[in-house]
Amino acid sequence: MTTCTQRRVSSLGLGGVGMKVVLLMGGRSGEHDISLMSGAAVAEALDALGHERFDVVFEKAGGARWPGGAGTNAEALAALASWAPDAVFIAMHGADGEDGTVQGALQLLDIPFQGSGVRASAIGLDKARTKALLRQAGLPVAADRVLLRGEPVDWDALADELGLPVVLKTEASGSSVGVDVVRDRATLAARGAELLAETPALLAEAYLSGREFTGPVLEDPDGAPRALPVVEIRPRTAAFFDYVAKYTPGATDEICPAPIPPALEAEIGALALAAHQALGCRGYSRTDIMLDAAGRPRVLEVNTLPGLTRESLLPRSARAAGLSFPDLVARLLQRTSRAPGPAPR
Repeated sequence: MTTCTQRRVSSLGLGGVGMKVVLLMGGRSGEHDISLMSGAAVAEALDALGHERFDVVFEKAGGARWPGGAGTNAEALAALASWAPDAVFIAMHGADGEDGTVQGALQLLDIPFQGSGVRASAIGLDKARTKALLRQAGLPVAADRVLLRGEPVDWDALADELGLPVVLKTEASGSSVGVDVVRDRATLAARGAELLAETPALLAEAYLSGREFTGPVLEDPDGAPRALPVVEIRPRTAAFFDYVAKYTPGATDEICPAPIPPALEAEIGALALAAHQALGCRGYSRTDIMLDAAGRPRVLEVNTLPGLTRESLLPRSARAAGLSFPDLVARLLQRTSRAPGPAPR
């Protein structure tokens, strides 16, 4: 007898139930715990879709564990390859998982995976390179300066150039890890020096005081990217959408569809699509956008592996568009399974 799950998966073009899917989660980044939450949600969806699962958890201190074994990262990759999966689902965030590292390893193993390839992943996690590429593509971004470790910085001149407050972002991190808003010159100099000791490059960005939104993009089965409903982000207590505001229940109102005029909704969607294409993303992405003091949208950054807990922003937007969480996971796997020829861009 054909079950409802089988009919749904088949209708999405996934070749029915029974795919062998490796699920990667964890990692050595500051987003390890969030990755485990994304992984748990994806695991539940994979089970609901009737797929066979092989979970690999990369430990925060290094090494990994998998069904029936534990050892080095190299041994974990060998174990997943020997299982001969149809696809890998990467539920990792931050360094190793979102920066092109694991994508490159899977590409060498000739194993398909969901999401963007090495180049787009590496650029997307590097905030300064993302800003440079967005600016080159003609997209509106906030004024910024890239500060390099070991080079002298005139903090007063920087404050004069960008104005106060200033947003400081470390080179490669997500979930608002390594992001600070500094409001006076003394704090700018002190905190800027501290962050530069932790990262090879620091992005100093002009503060935007307007409303904050995120524009998710999901590709159709044929690869055509579509803008999903815009989400408005309203932190209740934090000064900005920081790590605590993101992951503390009740700390932020996330409204979807965003209560904005159709023209602004269309503009934000168009910017998200343009950013997705400028970076060469595949499958899906989520572009964060803020309005400046004059109400004009400015692109902040592009997330190539956005959070996939059931209450994360992308699944919330997909739900508003009529896609359940398992349907969203199925769509992402569909783009993986349909990707022909060489490894994804």
